[in-house]
Amino acid sequence: MTFKSLPFEPRVLKATEARLQRIYDAARLGLKGDALALAAGMLPTEYNRLCQMDPIADMAARKGKADAEMELSGYMLEAARSGDAKAALSILQHRHDWTAK
Repeated sequence: MTFKSLPFEPRVLKATEARLQRIYDAARLGLKGDALALAAGMLPTEYNRLCQMDPIADMAARKGKADAEMELSGYMLEAARSGDAKAALSILQHRHDWTAK
């Protein structure tokens, strides 16, 4: 019986600027969890470990989500101001917990 040695190179996890940008971009598109990790070019376990080792990685994901929410909220508010009753009602119901009596 012969044994073969498998080459193994551990992947280095660092919160480089490029990696943080990929995390931010994926989160801005609305991806979460495993999908965010895979879109950012990491395995889900690597992403979780990176977030534990370096909190700036988690902050990049939160910032991406917040920026997307702010942009889309602006569109909804502009639509409501322009007379879109459905947009106005949606804002009232989902942001201000308004219900019709």
